[in-house]
Amino acid sequence: MASNKLRVQRFRTNDLNNNGGKQFELGKGWCEEFFGIAPSLSEAIISLIFKPLCLEHASLLNKEIELKLAEITNRGDRKAYANGQHGLSQIKNLFIDDLHLTEEDNLSDYFAIYKASINQYYLYYIPQMLYDNFIKNFESITPDISIVRDSERTITNKNDLPLQQIFYGAPGTGKSNTIKREVDDKKLPNVRTTFHPDSDYSTFVGVYKPKSTVVPVTTIIGKEQVLVPNAQPEKKIVYEFVPQAFLKAYTSAWKNQNVPFFLIIEEINRGNCAQIFGDLFQLLDRDDKTKLSVYPISPDEDIIRFLQTDNKYGFASLSEEQKASIPIEVLSGELMILPKNLYIWATMNTSDQSLFPIDSAFKRRWDWQYMPIREGVDNKGNKLNWKIEANELWYDWWEFLNAINSQIEQATNSEDKKLGYFFCKAQNGIIDAKTFVSKVVFYLWNDVFKDFADETGDLFKDSDGTHLTFNKFYDVDSNGNPVMDSKVGQFLKNLKIEGVEQPDNVSNEEEFDDSDEKGKTNTKDYSKYSINGEEPLQKSPLVKEVVQRYLTSHPEISVDEALEFFGSWNIHVRTFVQSESQYEQRKAMSNDDKKRAQKVEWNDKVIYVSTQWNKDNIKEFMDAVNSRPEFGMTITKVSE
Repeated sequence: MASNKLRVQRFRTNDLNNNGGKQFELGKGWCEEFFGIAPSLSEAIISLIFKPLCLEHASLLNKEIELKLAEITNRGDRKAYANGQHGLSQIKNLFIDDLHLTEEDNLSDYFAIYKASINQYYLYYIPQMLYDNFIKNFESITPDISIVRDSERTITNKNDLPLQQIFYGAPGTGKSNTIKREVDDKKLPNVRTTFHPDSDYSTFVGVYKPKSTVVPVTTIIGKEQVLVPNAQPEKKIVYEFVPQAFLKAYTSAWKNQNVPFFLIIEEINRGNCAQIFGDLFQLLDRDDKTKLSVYPISPDEDIIRFLQTDNKYGFASLSEEQKASIPIEVLSGELMILPKNLYIWATMNTSDQSLFPIDSAFKRRWDWQYMPIREGVDNKGNKLNWKIEANELWYDWWEFLNAINSQIEQATNSEDKKLGYFFCKAQNGIIDAKTFVSKVVFYLWNDVFKDFADETGDLFKDSDGTHLTFNKFYDVDSNGNPVMDSKVGQFLKNLKIEGVEQPDNVSNEEEFDDSDEKGKTNTKDYSKYSINGEEPLQKSPLVKEVVQRYLTSHPEISVDEALEFFGSWNIHVRTFVQSESQYEQRKAMSNDDKKRAQKVEWNDKVIYVSTQWNKDNIKEFMDAVNSRPEFGMTITKVSE
């Protein structure tokens, strides 16, 4: 068994983000397998010693870094405490302030930690161009070393993935989200672009752009150009070649052929593909075995010059060993050939009206992945069960989609205009009337049924028998939210969608304490719940206490992270969590003087949690907490 260990990881966005709310974090493999930190340990401190590889960083030799890791998260990660300057962790201070690394320039670089002995760890920053030499040097110096390359762990099954793939379907079917899960969530390097009607070859491949630069003042004496002594330098506009998405992806993939690189094109059919790809079209034919382009192309002089001379995106700064791994005709720019690890994935919205036709020759060079309309589920396969909220009633979103899509098919004889489950976003499982009208009704009125008015039947029929035009969904005299819930209810009624009452919809437990209400006849639910067998609490105080305890024990969590974390629980309560500004905005827009949320404070940060709890959604909350061991809390119902 190897006595020494080296672990290498490519930088992620948060590692180089100069924002105290974006923490440096290490996954389970780092924490448990490499450092040997037990999952039960609330926090851990690792002392690192920085070892520079570049002469320009020599002044930082043997700089000590205290890596203080917080309690394990629900994903099994540990985040670094902000124990450095400017609200950052010490390791981020090193990367950003001392080494001057940035998201723009260094996301293709690496960091590594070498475990020399039980309590001795060396930290390295590895520019991409030094990666191969760094690994080989370690292997030659320490033959029995165990090396784990985190950035390469996900490529083992990539050979089965299509090199060129288009995800297509109706709006809201999860096309972009599917790519996000396969690429972004797995931390795979990528470049993303979006096509539009003005996209062309230059905006996709590379373009000359003006740049202001400072140059010395010169004059002509005789036939020679000479500097003007003591003259202040002057600014001039020069034009330089700037690589776009394709060239960035192309060179990045060639530079590191052991790691898959993705060029992601959103809305590919909104641009003229023949015009945008130009002669790159030839490269899309790939050999089944080598995965390389079958038909290379000869680039123009501007691209050749860029590939040969650019240090950032071109091949000029590569080491001799890196250059040796690239075919000489590719390295020189004489030919362009897509490398085996370059994946080009795209999305296509079949309902888009401003699209360009894609010819059959272009189509056959892609794999096509149809995204059907299906009921939404979470990452564990559980149904999302989203609701539309209007007129103090809940309407089932999936039932609505089935009904409206049937109408769309009858009117248009096409599936292209149908709505997918994720056509609009729900907040805590609820799509409010404002969102429903501005997103859904507007799309149906303007893009779907505009040319099929005779085929809509009673869909746009008002309660008085008149036409339910789009402007009727708004109360122009309202000072607050102008959307009229009653018109949303009428629209859904026309589709034969029945609403159900929201249990305890307007209840506020703080206004209905047991001591005041037990003698009265009402339908309020006075059940009480206990955390770890402690003093029983009613629903709203229970929720506040759980959220308060968790955030207090995780002071490093930012407001945005708290909102994202609790907001992902898919609990059917309106505005489960909200920021202070969101709370104040809602309060200002509402005529309701009841307290709908309660403040939770931790480490000088504030969020608000809902007080709108009933027996159904409080059970969802209990299940969510009880299924998360990292909370250290078990909720039980102790009384009715």
